[in-house]
Parts: sequence; C-alpha cells; structure tokens
Amino acid sequence: MKRSRICAIAISLCLAAIGFAQEPQEKKVNNKNIPAAVTAAAAKEFPKATIKGWSKETEDGKTFYEAEMVEGQTKRDVLFLPDGKVDLVEEEIARPSIPAAVQSALKARYPKAEIDLAEKLTKDGTEQYELHLKKAPKKEIVFTPDGKFIKEE
Repeated sequence: MKRSRICAIAISLCLAAIGFAQEPQEKKVNNKNIPAAVTAAAAKEFPKATIKGWSKETEDGKTFYEAEMVEGQTKRDVLFLPDGKVDLVEEEIARPSIPAAVQSALKARYPKAEIDLAEKLTKDGTEQYELHLKKAPKKEIVFTPDGKFIKEE
C-alpha cells in the first residue's frame, strides 16, 4: 500500500513537471541581446512608441521577443519573431472601446463579472478582445469583435 502511494506521488510529480515545461518560458533581456532585425522592426512599426523593456519567450519550441511599449497613454506588448516579423500585438484599451457585442457576450456569460483590464489582440490582421476579470469564475476570457467566445482561463 505504501509503495503504490509513493508511485502515485512520483507519477503526479512527473506529470506536473511535464506540464510546467510546456508553459511559455519568459525572461527579461537587455536591448543589446535582441536581434537587430527585431529592434529595427520595432522602430519601423511603432516609431512613436517608447520601449520600456524586452523579454525573450519560448513557446512550443518557437522563440519570440516581446517589447513592452508605451505610446502616449497607450500601453502595448508586441511579440516579434527573430526575423523581425510582428507575431502578436496586445494593446490595452479603455472600457468604452470594447465593442458592444463583446460587452453583451461577457454579461450573458458572467453577469457579475467586472473588467479589470481590457486588451485588443491583433494577430495576422485578426482582432480579438481579451478581458481580465474580477468577480468571475475565470480570470481571463477572449472574444471576437462580434462577441463570439474563443477561450477562457
């Protein structure tokens, strides 16, 4: 009995380690450690933005460089591939900028939810809205601009 319990614990720990290993790995990096193609692309695509910091992420074996930017009152995180191509833009938006269909879909799904942070995600020309929630069973939820549910965490 004791041996089977130890085996069960060992298996659980191994499975947890595998799951953790597949999570995106992110670490802060200095500007000098960013590929020239990435810094050039950031300057070209977002010429008025101030870059507050960089991080390097690895997800599913792919490497990304994330720039944390501010442009006026707009906060934005941009994921670049090593060749400088923009992969994803996450831009904080004010609550009034959230499409009405997204607000309605959230209210229908979680009537008591409060939006803590709203972001417009743009990838390959496609927009989605990620809402960080309070007073809801999930912390994040993503919708298309027309209110179609995508995912939640």
